[in-house]
Amino acid sequence: MSDDFFKKLQESINKKVKGAHASVMSESDIAINKFDVVTPCYDLNRILSGSLKKGIKSRNLMGIIGPEHTMKSSFMVLCMVSAQKQGYRPIIIDTEGGCSAEFCSRWGLDISKVFYAYTPFVDEVMPILAQIRETGEQNMVIGMDSVGGLQRLKAYEDALKGDIKQDQGLLQKDIKAMLKLYLNICIAQNSVGIATGHYYGNPNDQYTPEKIGGGNAMKLLPSILVTLKKYELYENENGKNRTEKGNVIGNKIIASTIKNREYPPFQSANVMIDYKHGVNKFAGILDLAIESGIVQQNGAWYSLTDGMERLGQGRLNAMNALEKVDGILDKLDEWLESTGYSTYNEEVEKAEQMLEEEIKKEVKEPKKIKGE
Repeated sequence: MSDDFFKKLQESINKKVKGAHASVMSESDIAINKFDVVTPCYDLNRILSGSLKKGIKSRNLMGIIGPEHTMKSSFMVLCMVSAQKQGYRPIIIDTEGGCSAEFCSRWGLDISKVFYAYTPFVDEVMPILAQIRETGEQNMVIGMDSVGGLQRLKAYEDALKGDIKQDQGLLQKDIKAMLKLYLNICIAQNSVGIATGHYYGNPNDQYTPEKIGGGNAMKLLPSILVTLKKYELYENENGKNRTEKGNVIGNKIIASTIKNREYPPFQSANVMIDYKHGVNKFAGILDLAIESGIVQQNGAWYSLTDGMERLGQGRLNAMNALEKVDGILDKLDEWLESTGYSTYNEEVEKAEQMLEEEIKKEVKEPKKIKGE
C-alpha cells in the first residue's frame, strides 16, 4: 500500500467520522503520546510499568480492589498527589463521601487545585463524565471512590413511593456503560483514571465478580487491575513471635496486578506505610537489590557487595540506608531491563483463570431481565 492510500484514507475518515482520530500510527497522538503518573512506591511502579521510576501510563483506567481498610482510597489520593506535582489536573468523583478535604490534605493533596464532585447515583455520574469529555481537556487524573458505592436514582425514587423493586441487574448494566465512558475519556484525552472497588469477602478468597463492588464491569473494563491485601507491620519484622516483633507501627500492603495491558500481569509488590513517616518509597527495593547481587545479607546484617559497605542491621535500617546510595535506582532499573526480572505470582494467576471461567459461563448463560 502506498503512502497516498493512507493519506486519502485519513482525510476521508477524519472528514466523515466525527470524533475519530485517524492517522499513520507513527504520527498518532493516541498511539504514541503518553505520560506516566508515578505511584507513592518504587516497587509498585515496577509491577505497573517495568520501571522503578515510571508508573501508571496515561490513556489507562486502573481499578484498585481489596477488602475493607486496605487503603484503596489512600492509594488513589497518593497517586493524585504525585500527578499534581507533575502538573496534571486531579478530579475526584466521590460516591461515598469518604474523600473529605481533611483526608486528601493529610496525604499531601493541594485541595485548592482539585475538582470535586459528590453523588451516589450512577445516573448522575454519567452526565458528569460527559461534561468532562465535552471539554476536550487532556492531562487529567480522574479518581472515582468508589464504584461499589453507586446506586440507581430509580431505586431512590421507588423507595420514596414505598415501592421497592428488585434491581434485576440494571445497576450492573449502568455501571458497565459508565465505566466504558470513563475509559473512553482516559484514552481520548490522554488522561489517567483510578477507580476503587470494595471486595466483599475473605481477603484470601478468589476475587469473584459477585463479591467486587461494580461486578463484572469492574473486572473487565479497567485496563489495569490491582488487588490489595493488608498485613500488620511490626517494629522488628525478624522477630520469631509476637513479643519479639514488638509494637505494630503501620501496615504492609501486598499489591498484585491481575490485569495489565502495559506490562506482564500477575506481579506482586510490597508497600509499607508506617504511622509516623507515611509511605516508605523504598519498600521492596532491598529485596530487589539482594536479588540483583548489589546487596548481600549475612544474618541480620546487610552490606553493599561492591566494597562491602555496611547498610546496617535489620531490614528497616538497611532499607533506609539503601535510599542514600548514589544511583541505586538507575542500577536496579538497568538490571530489571537486562534480566527481565519478574515477581510472577502463580497464585494470583490461578485466581485470575478461575475468575475468567466464571465470567465466560455468565456470558454464555446471561440472566434474563424483565422488560427486555
